[in-house]
Amino acid sequence: MSETRLRPRSSLFRRGVVAILAFFVPAFGVLFWLTIPAGLWPVVLVAAVLVAAAFTYSVVSYLRIGVWVTPDGIAERGFFGRMTRLTIGEIGSIVRADVFPTGTSSETVAQLFVCDAEGWQVIRLRGQFWTRESMAVIVSTLEAPLIEIERPISTSELYATYPGLLYWFERRPIMAALIFGGVLVLGGLVLYGVLVSVGATN
Repeated sequence: MSETRLRPRSSLFRRGVVAILAFFVPAFGVLFWLTIPAGLWPVVLVAAVLVAAAFTYSVVSYLRIGVWVTPDGIAERGFFGRMTRLTIGEIGSIVRADVFPTGTSSETVAQLFVCDAEGWQVIRLRGQFWTRESMAVIVSTLEAPLIEIERPISTSELYATYPGLLYWFERRPIMAALIFGGVLVLGGLVLYGVLVSVGATN
């Protein structure tokens, strides 16, 4: 039985690579120029190697992302390599909707949710990363109950009607913001401590 592999939008990869290179190459150039006279360039070199390793890992991980679909089921490999699989018998429903993203944007984003028998999304395709054509392939390939939300819907309305479709941080945005802010503060303190330890703040 033939298997169809779906890939995320290629334009995202190109824009991401260009944006990362455009930011980090000049930034590290300036940092090397500032730290070489003081003899602190090894610290910048270590940081540059770590960033290069993270960039390489991100590129490889992105190229491995995919959704594989057959009439017997669907599988997804995420960014971190985790494989998620559902057989056709495990799929309770497929929900397709145009969702207003959180904020003031008036543009909707197409979303497709492949859910288990209890209504919890297991595989999710968002329009920022996947085309409508890819979503249509999944719908046409899998013979599963389709719930088509005809009118554009907000995230809060979607949560009220189908709470199992959203990620935890979408269901609890205040908690997610607090955790994100705490991580940023902690990261800033760690960075400051490293700079103090090498004498870069003197």
